[in-house]
Amino acid sequence: MSSRRKSDGSKGATLGRRAAEKRNQIRKSAYQCFRDGGFHETTVDTICARANISKGSFYWHYPSKQDVFVDILETWTREVMDQLYEQFEDAVMDEDYLVEVTEALAREIRRGRAIVPLWLEFTVHATREPLIREALAKFYRRARTAIAEMLRPALEPHRSEAQIKGIAACIFGAYCGLTIQDLSDPERADATVSVRHFMTAIGPTFEQIGD
Repeated sequence: MSSRRKSDGSKGATLGRRAAEKRNQIRKSAYQCFRDGGFHETTVDTICARANISKGSFYWHYPSKQDVFVDILETWTREVMDQLYEQFEDAVMDEDYLVEVTEALAREIRRGRAIVPLWLEFTVHATREPLIREALAKFYRRARTAIAEMLRPALEPHRSEAQIKGIAACIFGAYCGLTIQDLSDPERADATVSVRHFMTAIGPTFEQIGD
């Protein structure tokens, strides 16, 4: 009986791994389709052709293209949060934290250039699709919370919780706006240059906070 349970457990783990791999395959193919053709122009047939799978296989894993769209956003949210923590966690505690934070922001903006087109797709369709709107709102909330957590060690002794959250929201809003401008007008609105100028300008203010 014990060996049978062990065998059943091993089979279950294998099936679970294969299902996760298939979902990842569908998600990556759908991302490419949404990025290249937009949400409305992309169909389940388009995704299946890109992923080289049957429609039956697609519908086994996702009820609709809206669901895979949301799964892309939620997966992206987890990845972005992990990378944000990795980028900023040490930077804010560094002796030259303004320099480190500036470089971390610049790296994130460079990375953001690749995902902005699909991000804008999410934003457009969030106004009409409740499922997408909730997923996008969750992403924004998690992003603001993550930034606040990163800022808290440096600001908590000097600023209230509401102020820290407000600063985090403004930083995230600036990041979003700068990244979009960078995509639209890269020659005159290079976001990495803007970030460096901004951080240089506010540096004395942050140093006063720390004194």
